[in-house]
Amino acid sequence: MRSITLYIPGLFGPDIAIHPDDLPSLPALDWFLSRGEHQTVQRISPSYTLCELFGLSSEQGDHPVAAISRLSDDNQHPEGLWLRADPVNVTADRDGLILIDNNRFTLNQRDALALAADINLLFEPYGISLEVPVPTRWYLRVKENYEIKTVPVDSIVGKDILPFMPTGDDRINVIQLMNDIQMTLHNSDVNKRREQERQLPINSVWFWGYGELPKIIDRHWSFVSSDEILAKGLSMIAATPFQELPDSYKDIKDKGSSFNGLIVLNSFQKYSHYHDLEGWLEALLFVEENWFAPLQTTLKKKELDQLTIKTDINLITANKYSQYKFWKKKKNITCMDVDKKR
Repeated sequence: MRSITLYIPGLFGPDIAIHPDDLPSLPALDWFLSRGEHQTVQRISPSYTLCELFGLSSEQGDHPVAAISRLSDDNQHPEGLWLRADPVNVTADRDGLILIDNNRFTLNQRDALALAADINLLFEPYGISLEVPVPTRWYLRVKENYEIKTVPVDSIVGKDILPFMPTGDDRINVIQLMNDIQMTLHNSDVNKRREQERQLPINSVWFWGYGELPKIIDRHWSFVSSDEILAKGLSMIAATPFQELPDSYKDIKDKGSSFNGLIVLNSFQKYSHYHDLEGWLEALLFVEENWFAPLQTTLKKKELDQLTIKTDINLITANKYSQYKFWKKKKNITCMDVDKKR
């Protein structure tokens, strides 16, 4: 069996009405939409979905995204409990307190370390320390299990944070701690300078992905290709060959004669979150040319037995015989509006 699963959260775009005449030509994607078998799903968090694609279950609470991504960032086994505390901007508007992530601001390592140093003074009573291996991924190493429950940041970007606030047990008031962090960041020299330079201030953090690094998990994929740090960490735990995402499917190497590969394309989320129609259309054209078109050719040549496209709203499966299904109704990307509204 030669199969590829293409995971593309945000593929079907921001929730903006678009006339079919305004769409670029997407013959390969249209072919998959027309000839493939469809199943409607609802995936709230791309990060959590990625964990589940590797066989992890979150029935007990958070997926341990922090520990998994920390493994990727440090390339060493992260002992104990970890929590992501990612730098964000929270802006008040008529819809509430809206979370803006690092797709809408830049932050260098020097400033990230300076902000973290201010915050660490608040954490001393809890036996917690904040680590900043990269500017946009911050980590808390937690010495005691505070039974923290969180909501992944990628499910609330552009939304009011109040319905999604994290919780902990009686030994820690997570919301009060976040409020204290916000006050500290408000008074930071880094943020005062950012505001003078008309940059978004880093005025909050978002806690998510609490837990310990899982033990070795079953290997579900013969290879994984992605530019996602989480996908890399999951591949390490599952002892699965991993390669950085190339520009095109044609550049995927060493698949072997029989394979079940996972490819994660994460370029659409930032456009969907912020209703960026122009950016989404540009990404769509790139993926059409470099991924959908060569995969369609590979299927038609019967060099691939099955392709599964997973998104945040549906699952589309095509195989090497899909080209013979001439009777199926033609579809394009505007047909997916029905799935988005379910």
